[in-house]
Amino acid sequence: MNKGFTLIELLIVVSILGILSIIGIPQYLGYVDNSRATVVKNNLRTIYMQEQGYYRSNNAYYSTGASCADRTSQINTNLFSGKTVLVNDGYYYCITQTTVDNFTARANKTDGSGTFYTVTHLNVTNF
Repeated sequence: MNKGFTLIELLIVVSILGILSIIGIPQYLGYVDNSRATVVKNNLRTIYMQEQGYYRSNNAYYSTGASCADRTSQINTNLFSGKTVLVNDGYYYCITQTTVDNFTARANKTDGSGTFYTVTHLNVTNF
């Protein structure tokens, strides 16, 4: 008597694995996106706190310019004293202002979807 799996048994197992992967992969990607969004929100809160200290020392908030392009490395260098606090992991950061007494920190998703989060000098968030 031959021992082993029949072709039908193997096809059933492969089919079940395919169905599980169809369900599981989008769920996993959703968890990854949610965890990245949580990190981004915490980074914006950290920028807010650093901006408050910067304002106390300089009587003006730190800004990366009038337009919102990728200024993550500049923020790390100038606002966080060269420490790598912010990382471009699906989002990039910028800080804009209209006067020295305000700022808006923004995290833009790099995939072009238009998703972004913001925090202002008044700690008003768009999460």
